[in-house]
Amino acid sequence: MQTQVFFAELQRLLKRYPQVPPNIMQSENCIYVENIFQSKNLSFCFDCAACTDCYFVSDSYLTKNSIHCDYAVEPELCYDSVDIFKCFNSMYLEDCAFMRDSTYAAGCTNCNDVFGCVNLQNKSFCLFNRQLSETEYREKVAFYKQWPVQKILAVVEKLKRSYPLTQTHEAHNENASYGNYIYYSKNCYLCFDAAHNENCSYLYDSFYNKNCYDDTYAGNNNQLSYEIVDSTSLFNCNYVFSSHNAQDSSYLFSQFLRKNHFQTCHATGIVAPKLIFRFGLGS
Repeated sequence: MQTQVFFAELQRLLKRYPQVPPNIMQSENCIYVENIFQSKNLSFCFDCAACTDCYFVSDSYLTKNSIHCDYAVEPELCYDSVDIFKCFNSMYLEDCAFMRDSTYAAGCTNCNDVFGCVNLQNKSFCLFNRQLSETEYREKVAFYKQWPVQKILAVVEKLKRSYPLTQTHEAHNENASYGNYIYYSKNCYLCFDAAHNENCSYLYDSFYNKNCYDDTYAGNNNQLSYEIVDSTSLFNCNYVFSSHNAQDSSYLFSQFLRKNHFQTCHATGIVAPKLIFRFGLGS
């Protein structure tokens, strides 16, 4: 019975107060965007954090000077790429990490100066998976760059069918084998598109979390928290949505700088007094 009363009161609060506008926090000069945090100079970007000087970027973190990228983590000067990690000055990448000065690559790791390559590691000056000298590589790449984009992509797609798909994209982890697109993490289980996490499980698009479970779009120093969405800098919090800098709190919606709060709704910061009385909770 108490559980039913609790959720009925929570639903009443959610309906009573207006929803906050598109989530843009601690950002500067960002237009035509939504769900942007600690970013600067963005246009037509969505679900991004700590990004700078980007256009048409989504679901990305620490991305700089890039255009048309999705699920990009810590890249710079990249164009039209998806699922990339720590890449620099590259374009048309797919499922690549630690790439530099490369174009039309898929499933490659720690390579530089490769063109139209698939499933390579620690390679340089390769063209369509063929090893060349630096001089020969640059001469041939200048020729192939005149080809239409779709023609080059067709060659890459044919190459991709020649190699098996890997189970997991990951690097620099310790005891974090289950999941995908995991980097620099330790003791993590079933995390996806995640990096720099420790002792966490069931994370998605989350970074720099410790001892957290069931987080989505959560990052930047969350600790000891559970069921978090679009929130950062939390400590010992549960069931939090679009809230930041909170401690020892639960059921927060669009809140900032909260401590020891329970069931708080939207920017008004009003706590349900009936619930405090009925469940013996302090505010």
